Amino acid sequence: MVTLTQLEYIVAVARTGNFRQAAKACFVTQPTLSMQIQKAEEELGVVLFDRSAQPIRPTPIGARVVEQASVVLRHAAQIGAIVDETKLSVAGDVRLGVIPTLAPYVLPLFLRRFCDAYPDVRLEVDETKTDDIVVALREGRMDIGLLATPLGEPRIEEHAIFVEPFYVYAAEGSALAGLAEVSDADLKRERVLLLTEGHCLRAQVARVCGLRDGRRARGDARFEFEGGSLETLCRLVEQGLGCTVIPHLARGSHVTRRGRVVPFSAPRPSREVSLCVHESFARRALLDALARTIRASLPSELRRRGAELHTVPVR
Repeated sequence: MVTLTQLEYIVAVARTGNFRQAAKACFVTQPTLSMQIQKAEEELGVVLFDRSAQPIRPTPIGARVVEQASVVLRHAAQIGAIVDETKLSVAGDVRLGVIPTLAPYVLPLFLRRFCDAYPDVRLEVDETKTDDIVVALREGRMDIGLLATPLGEPRIEEHAIFVEPFYVYAAEGSALAGLAEVSDADLKRERVLLLTEGHCLRAQVARVCGLRDGRRARGDARFEFEGGSLETLCRLVEQGLGCTVIPHLARGSHVTRRGRVVPFSAPRPSREVSLCVHESFARRALLDALARTIRASLPSELRRRGAELHTVPVR
């Protein structure tokens, strides 16, 4: 009989492609992990991994076993959560993923309040991109994601928290800085700085600016630079190298802005921000507590949904 521990080791090797790294992730020695996987292979009568490949990868039958093992481990982890839920418990370890365009601005608002209110919760926060969080939710390596939605991902639940408007960020003294509102036509004449591929905000900004598929048009001077950090883009804007689009919470409450924040003309583009979980997630009291804390920590203007806002698709 293959054990849950062996399944955990098998999934870890498939994820890392390396026995040593998998052992480290599982907090065991490499010989222990290797021995347990070998025992599982003997029990099943199949070879699960092609050990000659670098990185190590599952065999065809191994890939199917890894997929099912991930499902089994996720459901096994829910047993304790179901018991806690019947006690309305807000406690235990929680792995929270937050996208980089939200983390620096929203975490300082609610994190301390949540930790103080729920001292029995151990919160582990990982700042990473949307696709990585979605995969981790599916594989049970992450419990909750704080993401821009809607995603349209099967078996991923989205619980909307707030709607956040976008603004144009322009250098002082620039043509855009002198406007009361920015229209689509105004942006077409400007160089807009974008985040790199993989950031959901890039796709949203590209739609706002009318750039098809988020791709750079040949000879189009509006898209000459792409960066991995929203703050990098803002610093370049302040040097007069273009403009960019930023969400409401990035306007300057936790950072110093030397440029000008200009609203869009109606209907104003915005993004929906949600807590996302796999449909098997059982710790509903904890999810509700996190949602309430985030909402209570937001600026008052974000607790109201403006009728003039238009949510921009993530993908």
